[in-house]
Amino acid sequence: MVILTEKPSVAKSIGEALNFTKDKNNNWYISSDKQSCIVSAHGHLLELYSPEDYAPESNTKGWSLKQLPIIPTKMLYKKIPTEKGLPDSLSIISNALKTFGEDNFVLATDAEREGELIGYLILQHLNFSEWESAKRFWTSEALTKDVVCKEMKNLKPLLQYQHYRQAGLARQHADWLIGINFTRLLSVQSNTLLPFGRVQTAVLGAIFIRENSILNFIPQKYIQLRINAQKANKTFSMFFTVDKEARLNPDDKNISECIEHIKNNPKIIITEIITQEKKENPPLLFDITELQKFCSDEYEFSPAKTLEIAQILYEKYKCLSYPRTPSNVLGDDNVELFKEKYNLLKNHYPQLAHMCANEKITVENKRIFNSQKLTDHHALIPMDILPEEASADERKVYKAVLQRFFDIIKPPYIYEAQKVTAKTTDNKFCFTASGEKIIQYGWKDNKKDDDQEQTLPELQENDALDIIGHEILNKTTKPLPHYTNSTLLALMKNPRKTDESKCKLVGLGTPATRAGIIQGLHDRKLIYNKKNNILITEKGIFLIKQILKIPELTNLISISTTTEWEEALAEDPDLFINKIRSYITENLPNMKLTGSYTEKSIIYCPLCSGKIIKTEKNYFCSNFKNGCHFSVFRKIAGSEITDKDISDLIQNGITRKKKFTSKASKEFKCRLKLSKTEKSFVQFDFS
Repeated sequence: MVILTEKPSVAKSIGEALNFTKDKNNNWYISSDKQSCIVSAHGHLLELYSPEDYAPESNTKGWSLKQLPIIPTKMLYKKIPTEKGLPDSLSIISNALKTFGEDNFVLATDAEREGELIGYLILQHLNFSEWESAKRFWTSEALTKDVVCKEMKNLKPLLQYQHYRQAGLARQHADWLIGINFTRLLSVQSNTLLPFGRVQTAVLGAIFIRENSILNFIPQKYIQLRINAQKANKTFSMFFTVDKEARLNPDDKNISECIEHIKNNPKIIITEIITQEKKENPPLLFDITELQKFCSDEYEFSPAKTLEIAQILYEKYKCLSYPRTPSNVLGDDNVELFKEKYNLLKNHYPQLAHMCANEKITVENKRIFNSQKLTDHHALIPMDILPEEASADERKVYKAVLQRFFDIIKPPYIYEAQKVTAKTTDNKFCFTASGEKIIQYGWKDNKKDDDQEQTLPELQENDALDIIGHEILNKTTKPLPHYTNSTLLALMKNPRKTDESKCKLVGLGTPATRAGIIQGLHDRKLIYNKKNNILITEKGIFLIKQILKIPELTNLISISTTTEWEEALAEDPDLFINKIRSYITENLPNMKLTGSYTEKSIIYCPLCSGKIIKTEKNYFCSNFKNGCHFSVFRKIAGSEITDKDISDLIQNGITRKKKFTSKASKEFKCRLKLSKTEKSFVQFDFS
């Protein structure tokens, strides 16, 4: 038997659970009877061909419009070069299959679309033949010994999951076709690198639209007249209303007349009290997007950081369930799992577990257990006690999930919503107030609530109250706020319609990819953060404005169009990829653009004298579209490469001495020396 995992950490967890030992000579884990092994990839081991790979004999290194559209008849894959210091995973997996045979093969890559794709591509590359007998290891739970042993007894046929593989292939092929063709179209015609992505550009377009609406917003002035009313030494606020509206035009004569009246006769009579008991249930369990939104709001964590920490809690500490989940419920058959974890954690975290109700842990509670709403993986729940060595940030993410886990079985927050109307003694001027009377704190006990209304005194109709003060509030209407990580994730999860189409709007990207999409926009210098707001850069604005010049391109940044494609991807991957191919073939040849964008240059390329451009990850030559491949990473061996370093390197051929860190975590000092070979443009110099 060969068990293939996606990452070495997963291979280790499964190996420890099954009592396999590490075979350092072969880089796998082996069973005691020497008949089975566990072997690992390092994420994606194969990538799609570049356009140049399809025609290596032709001069396709430079970009030109004549090459477009680029639509290969068959999409081909090649091996990703192995990073220095890492084993050649493909060779190791191939050796394992030859040594132990393909019979009884088990795929244990991550239980999601991307994991299925990674495993499929590896097996296809190695000419794997035993598809009919191959099995799939699939679980959302942390890989403890009990879980691994249970799931190894519950393996399913690998072919049962082929729809995930088909969707993964279609998504990857579509992203390549759109990215390659429209990036080259925009970049060549605009004289600068303008990266274009199927989902990425739709998200950037939404940010652009929001920024434009804020920029063009015309604020309107309005006035509110607030009085302070008193009963039995308890003071509360009421607002003057005209035709039930508290926002009044600054020129409204009613305001001055009302003020004059209450100065001379500072009393009001309660004319109406409307009360309604309301109940607010605890929030549902976290899916990954909701966890990312929460951590962005509470701790200003980026979505990528939250996902990274959740992955550590899952893989390293095994105290969190599978993180990349789109679900906020558990399955009907997970009642015992929930009970087991609750009983494990309630005594260790008694303050958080205060007021939990055991009787809510039942299959009838569809807010927790609902197989009909379950997709791929169940909601995020804690699986074990957090180890002491966890970092402060890891504790924050774990506590968020833990608190939500306990809250879901606590009583609801119950309050009485009150709306009070009062009038002056001559019945001429009207005032209203809203308030809340808390009946039961429930799950909100000991939680800060900034949105809670004021608490009103005990009031009855016909009560006469004193007015002890008033204040004119000069206000202006405000535009919609800038996007934050939290609100942008909310848009990607549940897009709102932006046109008259009646299409169903599904999410942009997947829970596993949304953080990467936002991070990609940052890395490409298309957006940036200011405080907690996400703003679009000059380059991002230029990219969207270029797209808006052509109707066929404009369609690509429509939320509706992108979500239509996402729906097609989920429902029929083959139809989806055919739509993408047709769209490019029919529309790209007619797309013409004018205008160019000049990026700030640091210095000139040592190979071709093109301008050197600085990005998030590297310095590169602006003549990339003409085939110049000069590039230097901005971080080398743990050391930041500064503007001065790149200037010294290109002008003088060598930098000053810098401190670096080896892969063995040992520090060393040396210079960087310019090398004009494409294999590496810099070398360490110890002289």
